[in-house]
Amino acid sequence: METKTAPRIIETALQKQPELARHFGAVVQAGELSHAYLFSGATGRGKLAVSQLVAMSLFCAHPDPAGLACGHCNECDRIANGEHPDVLTLKPDGQSIKIDQVRQLKREFSKSAVEGKQKVFIIDAADTMTVAAANSLLKVIEEPTATVTAILLTTDYHHMLPTIRSRTQLVEFPPIQAAELIRYLQAQQVSATDITLALKITNDTDELDQLVTDHWLSKMKQQLETWFTWLKQGDAQAFPFIQTNVLPLVKDRFSQNVTITMICLLFQDLFDVKFRALPAPKLAFGDVYDLLKSAADQLSDEQIVSMINDILTTAQQQQVNVGFQSILEVITLQCLATIN
Repeated sequence: METKTAPRIIETALQKQPELARHFGAVVQAGELSHAYLFSGATGRGKLAVSQLVAMSLFCAHPDPAGLACGHCNECDRIANGEHPDVLTLKPDGQSIKIDQVRQLKREFSKSAVEGKQKVFIIDAADTMTVAAANSLLKVIEEPTATVTAILLTTDYHHMLPTIRSRTQLVEFPPIQAAELIRYLQAQQVSATDITLALKITNDTDELDQLVTDHWLSKMKQQLETWFTWLKQGDAQAFPFIQTNVLPLVKDRFSQNVTITMICLLFQDLFDVKFRALPAPKLAFGDVYDLLKSAADQLSDEQIVSMINDILTTAQQQQVNVGFQSILEVITLQCLATIN
C-alpha cells in the first residue's frame, strides 16, 4: 500500500475531523498531551490520520501558530512514512494483535527517546488485541510516564477491556458531515448523480474511495440501469446481461455487497415513485426517473412489492455463502417471472 505523505495526512485529518485536529494542535502546543488516548469511531472517520497528526505536531520543527504540524519538515516526513524512531505504529498481525507484539512494544516503552524527550505509540485496531495482549498492555498504561503517549484506535470503545477504557482518555470520532463528504467527492470530479448514489451506499470515505476508483460506481450504475430496462420489458436478455456485463465488474466481497445494495436502492426508488411520488432529486437513481416512472405506471402494486420481497429474501443468501452469480441470476429470474 502506498504510504501517504505528510501533507496528505494533515489534509485528511482536517477534512474528516477539523474540530478534533485543531483541538489536538492546541493541546500539543500547550504541552497538555495525556499519556493515553482511546480514539473510537467507525472506519473512515480519520482516527489514524488524526493520531499521526498528533505525532507530527509533537515533533514538528515548524508548527503553525495553532500548534499543527507543518507537513513539510524532515520530522513530519519521517513520521508520515513510518521512519521516525520515536513514533511506533502497531497493527494486527493477521486477524489480531498478539502478545508478542505488545511485549515488543513494552520493550520500546522502556527505552529513552532516540531524538527527543517524547515517544508516541499508535495502536491501530486495538480492539483486535488478544486478551493476553490487552492485559499485557494494561500493565504499561497503569504506569504512565510524562515522556510517553499511547493512542489506541478502535471502531467501538465497548470492544475494549473496561480496565483499559478506564485508564485512557476516550475521544469519540463523530460521523463526517454530509456537506463535507459532498465536497470530498466533488474534489475527485464525481458527478452529482453519482454523489447522490454513493452517499446512499456509505458515508465511510475509505469505502467512497473504492466506489469512485476507476469510475467503478458509474460503470456499475450504468449496467444496472440497462439490466433494469430489460427487466421492465420482461425480456429474457436480462439473464445473460448479468453474466456478460454486471459480473465482470464484481471483483471482491465489497463490490458484491455494493452491487446488492445498488439493486435494492434501484427497487426502493421504484417503490418510492409508485407509492410516494418522490421526485428525481430524492432518488438514488434519479437521473433515470423517466424509466422508473414508466415502470411504476406499468407494474401493479402487487408486482412491485413481490419483486422487492424476492430481492431482499434472495440477497440474504449471501450471508450463508451462496454463490454471488447464483444470487443475481435468481433475482433476475424471479423478477422476470413476476413481470411476465
